[in-house]
Amino acid sequence: MSVPVPDWVAFDVSKSGGVDLLGLRASVQALGNELFDGVTTVTPKLRYMSVISWVIWRYAEARLPEKRSSFLEFAAAQEAAFVMANQTLGLKVNNLVGVDGANGLLETGMQKLPLARLTQNIALDAYIASSRQLNLTKQAEQGLNKLSEQRGLLLAKEFDKVLHGTAYGARLKKQPNTNKITRAELKELAAPMSIIAIPRGERDILIDVLMPREPLTPAEWRRLRHYTLLLWLTQANERPIEEADIFEAAQRLPEGLPGSLAASTDGFLAFVVRDCLAVCHESVFAAVMREVDSVFQERAAAAPSREVITSLVAGAAEKDEALRTFRLLKPSETAAGVSFRTVYERVRRRCRKDRVESGGIVRWKGGLSETELYEYAASSGDAAVALLPVAWCLACERPSKETAPDMQPTSSLGTIGPHQIGIDAVIRPKIASFLGDDRSYRDVMAELVLRTVQQHLRVAWSRFSAPRGKDVSVLIADTESWSRNKVFNAGRTGSRLPMAIDWLDQLKLTSKDGLTKAGKRILDRSLEVLENA
Repeated sequence: MSVPVPDWVAFDVSKSGGVDLLGLRASVQALGNELFDGVTTVTPKLRYMSVISWVIWRYAEARLPEKRSSFLEFAAAQEAAFVMANQTLGLKVNNLVGVDGANGLLETGMQKLPLARLTQNIALDAYIASSRQLNLTKQAEQGLNKLSEQRGLLLAKEFDKVLHGTAYGARLKKQPNTNKITRAELKELAAPMSIIAIPRGERDILIDVLMPREPLTPAEWRRLRHYTLLLWLTQANERPIEEADIFEAAQRLPEGLPGSLAASTDGFLAFVVRDCLAVCHESVFAAVMREVDSVFQERAAAAPSREVITSLVAGAAEKDEALRTFRLLKPSETAAGVSFRTVYERVRRRCRKDRVESGGIVRWKGGLSETELYEYAASSGDAAVALLPVAWCLACERPSKETAPDMQPTSSLGTIGPHQIGIDAVIRPKIASFLGDDRSYRDVMAELVLRTVQQHLRVAWSRFSAPRGKDVSVLIADTESWSRNKVFNAGRTGSRLPMAIDWLDQLKLTSKDGLTKAGKRILDRSLEVLENA
């Protein structure tokens, strides 16, 4: 390979359980960060945005010390009341922060329960960044948090209404540092504080936060467009949608898609293209580690790297079947017997029908699909080795090769650098080299297996070499032999789409039947805002 990597990666230091062990999910996550702000993979319950806003407002109203430790103690106490009140309902609700601690207290015979931190990381830790992105809160000069006038203050006061007339609400107003709550008070708060039943007033404010009538920033315009796309797809499909529906729409634009939503589908397609590369490389690396383990079990010794690669690219029925599944191999052909050029040209033919370019990204009718490819690779064992070159060829078809001088591409798909196997930086030049040298498909499989291993070693070395670095190496490379250092699980980059879809359900804009009447009203309103922009 042309990019140097260390010959030895093994350290006697504490192990780290990082998940992006090839460094290829980082570019996918960067695209996700550009696409969707205000929601993350660890912010499942939208009503926590109300709780956090209310906690900040209540603390300020009580004129408590402007000290971080004091504020966190107050926040933890109010969160404890919120969680225990919800558990008092007897419902099995997921994603309540500190639920185990709350259950432990509720199972005691105490009539007065302590209000204190239930878990090391309270909900404020997980949700505060999203609340800032949603323009609900912002950091104050003293390092605490304060509310935005436009939204956060409005939401906090609306949530405070659930405490009006309650015993705990009256006591909290007089004694903001109260550290006890009775079971009777929890029972009184249970329904008003339900995590799954957001009152109408709060719901309306939260809808305007996610899908504003007057977006304030470019990020808010993007967010409005993305949530509008989710509502539009729910209406078009006449059922609740899933992440796969959005990725399918991104690859093959549905009929009647409003033009104002095109930039969102371009962004999600870029996400899918990069995720396909990450999944296929990780599936190949998992195959490498299985082969390394097999050799060790047989010989109780490290596996010669050349032997591992030779075994993985050897002719096998599952590799041939994988390529035939995507109509890239004829019945009489084998992966080990065809040229790379043959498969490359067939990939291009399968991406040719009704090609359309928009926003710097290309689509076609039918043909190859990234999601179908990475789902097959992730579940096909060693056959993933035969599909990785296909993923490289397919990636080359997506970014526009030529962009007009006055065109601003909405996707940065082609600009990712060499250390993350960028399409322009690495894949296109290497494919040109494979074609120029008329390499066999078997040789290309072997080179991409080796590049996958080197990609991991490069990531492991870079993370260890940083100050106070961690050893994240899965594979120990000692000159010409490989052995296992730790467990590796191939996977996909977590997108924020499942959370965003669920937030729409929590706001009653969608239901098990599809789009609700409220959802249709907000969809129409949002399309009008976008089309008039």
